[in-house]
Amino acid sequence: MATSSAPDSFLQKTNEELLYLVQHPELYHPALVAEAGRELRRRGAPLPKPAAPEPVAPSSLDYVEPTPSRVARWWPAVVLAALVLGLAWWGLRSSQSAPAVTQAPSPKLTGPIELEAVKTERLPDFEAETAGQVAKVRQQLPTPDRADTTATGRYLRMARRYWLAENASVHLIKQARSGAVTGVFPGQIDLTLERITWFMRAKAYNQHLTPTMEDRLTLMQQGLVLRRNSLENLKTRYDMYGETYLDRDLNRADVEASDIGDELLGKPSKRAPMQGNISDL
Repeated sequence: MATSSAPDSFLQKTNEELLYLVQHPELYHPALVAEAGRELRRRGAPLPKPAAPEPVAPSSLDYVEPTPSRVARWWPAVVLAALVLGLAWWGLRSSQSAPAVTQAPSPKLTGPIELEAVKTERLPDFEAETAGQVAKVRQQLPTPDRADTTATGRYLRMARRYWLAENASVHLIKQARSGAVTGVFPGQIDLTLERITWFMRAKAYNQHLTPTMEDRLTLMQQGLVLRRNSLENLKTRYDMYGETYLDRDLNRADVEASDIGDELLGKPSKRAPMQGNISDL
């Protein structure tokens, strides 16, 4: 089933809510404002146009500059000429009476200043990779479940939210493991945590899915709980120490979350069943 190119969070919003995002760009992240604009254009809704500047009302009274007299026209030129002659006379007198001043040597140039380049990396959108993963997730559904097109559509929209958040999480954890993080790393973590929150909020509602679909949504939820805890931990370490590292607990969480993703794609699971209630994590 085809999926929308806009994030599903915007598919759930009304035109008025999307217009509020576009009309208040200073309150939201630029990526969210751009996505809201694209969704409005896709729906064919009119976008707000920037307000045109109000025309300046012409003055009712026109000012007519009076014609200067002959004396007023020439008086500034006479003053300027006298001032130039006085400065010239003063400079000539000073040069004749003052001793010669030795000019200080100009500082030697040591070459141009080199600025250190800082490499920044934009967080990918993972749309192409996610589309392929959602198609594989659909193939894992039993044939009777796929026959329910309404439930399948809802399930695949949830799967898309999961894979967008999962792919971004894997990308950032790989950066942290290699130490190749920059000053944009905390902001990229915040964007990824927003994607995780989109999934979690939708998961709280009854989607009216089949039991198999519900079980797999619970698996997705377990994986994103692990990713959320890991990303929050890495952001805290970066903010406090300016570096990131994965200890034993973070490595184990990474393995378990990756194994959940593999299982959703039809690969055999290697992990032990998670104990306890997912809401307690």
